Amino acid sequence: MAMKVDVSLCLLVIPIVLSLLLSSHHFAKADNEIGKPLITATCSQTEFPDVCISTLESDPRSSSANLTGLSRIGLELAITKADEIKADAYTLIFNATSYHNWDIRSSCFGAYNLSFYPFNESLQYFDELKYNESYRIVDTFNKGLHYCIDVGVTELAAGITFLTKFTTDVKAILHLLF
Repeated sequence: MAMKVDVSLCLLVIPIVLSLLLSSHHFAKADNEIGKPLITATCSQTEFPDVCISTLESDPRSSSANLTGLSRIGLELAITKADEIKADAYTLIFNATSYHNWDIRSSCFGAYNLSFYPFNESLQYFDELKYNESYRIVDTFNKGLHYCIDVGVTELAAGITFLTKFTTDVKAILHLLF
């Protein structure tokens, strides 16, 4: 009877060990993935995969980045785009054709500028491996992006719509790190 229990136990243990070995091999392979396969696999887990893929592939560093590198590149690209929109918002103030136009554009710029600086600091938290804090800052920035459109600064709509989508994707990528 003792022999029968040992054999039955072995038959239970062997499949469990094999499944653990195979699954850890799968995860190890995913951790070592880089380039286009990693971009595709990562972006498929985001809300706007086409925006994610095209934006990350536009940066040549992405072709050799691991998941952490890809996350940082995404964050940098989002900050760069946010800075471009901030410059556009500033320029619009000086091209206002009326006091009302100037007023809403100034309000837009002020609100955007207030949220931009913490967003820019999200890289510092990322570099300190505080991915959850970086995520929180991106989330806060993302939630405030539509203010300029809401107050009527339609000239920024295309850029803000893109940035809303991409920061949503960056949040999803950052979330994979914690």
